[in-house]
Amino acid sequence: MARITLDVNGSAHTIDADPGMPLLYALRNDLGLNNPHFGCGLAQCGACTVHINGEAVRSCVTPLSAVGNGKVVTLAGLGTPEKRCSTATRSRPMRRSRTRSRGSNAAAAPTWASCVQSSARPR
Repeated sequence: MARITLDVNGSAHTIDADPGMPLLYALRNDLGLNNPHFGCGLAQCGACTVHINGEAVRSCVTPLSAVGNGKVVTLAGLGTPEKRCSTATRSRPMRRSRTRSRGSNAAAAPTWASCVQSSARPR
C-alpha cells in the first residue's frame, strides 16, 4: 500500500492504495464517484473512460502508478461550474435528431458525446 494523491475534477484526493490497482477502482471505491462505470473490464466498451491531462484513457486497465501527477477528469468534471454537463447543455437540433432516429426517450439522459461536444464548444 502507498499513499497516492490524485487530482480528480480539480480537487486533490489522497488515498492508501496499491499502485497497481486500476484507476477505476480508486475512483469508484475510494473516492465514491458514480462515474466512470465498470463495463467490460477489458478496455473495449468505453464505460470507464476518463481524461488524464486531456487524453481519453480506459480507467479499468490504467494502473494508479500510470496517472502520476496527471489531472483526471471524469464525466462529472466536464464543463464549468456555471455550465455543467446536463441535458440542458445539449443543442436542440441534436436532441431533435436523436428523438427522430431512436425514439422519444433516446435524448432523456446526457451521453459522453453530447457532454464533450458541449464542453468543447468555443466560448
